[in-house]
Amino acid sequence: MTSNLTRRSVLKALGSTSILMAGSVSFSSRPAAAYTIDSDLRRPADVTGRQLNAAVGAMSPGSPLVGLGDPWVDVQATRNINAVYMAAHAALESAWGRSDIAQEKNNIYGFDARDICPAECADEYDSFEQCVREVMEYIDREYLTPGGTYYEGATLRGMNVHYATDPQWAEKIAGIMDDLETNLPDG
Repeated sequence: MTSNLTRRSVLKALGSTSILMAGSVSFSSRPAAAYTIDSDLRRPADVTGRQLNAAVGAMSPGSPLVGLGDPWVDVQATRNINAVYMAAHAALESAWGRSDIAQEKNNIYGFDARDICPAECADEYDSFEQCVREVMEYIDREYLTPGGTYYEGATLRGMNVHYATDPQWAEKIAGIMDDLETNLPDG
C-alpha cells in the first residue's frame, strides 16, 4: 500500500475485502462513503431501494426495516434527503425496527419520544412507510432547511443540536451510514 491512499479507499478496502484462493484480494467496485457528522444530508446517495434493503439485511438479518429501501429512495428524490441517512437514522432509533416503539407504534425514528415519556409520547403511524414520509417531511422543513425552527446546518452535527439529547447521536448515525454504504451490493 502506498502512503497516499485516501481515507475513502482505505475504508472501502477494509470494509469489502475478501480473501480468494492463493491469497489474492478482491475489492468491491463501490467506493466507501466516509460519512461524517459534517456530511451534507442534502447530498443524495447513489443507491437503489434494492441495494438499501440488501445492506440493511446484511447488517441486521431479519430486520423489519428490510423493504423500506424504495420509500427511502423515493423520499430522497422528492425531499432531497440522503437515503442512507434515513436508513441509518431508523436503524439507530428503532434498534433496526425491533424496538417496542417501532413495533407497537410503527415509529422507526422515535419521533416525539421524550426522555421523560418515551413510549407514551412517541407518535404513532399506520405503517413504517408512513413514518418515513411524515417524519422526513418534518425533518426536511424544520432541521435541514435554512429558516427551519431547528436549523443549525443540514448535517448530523447541526441536527444533534436540537434533535437528540445523546451527545453521540450524530457520530452513531454517521457510523451506521458508513457501515450501510460498505454493505451495499454493486449495481
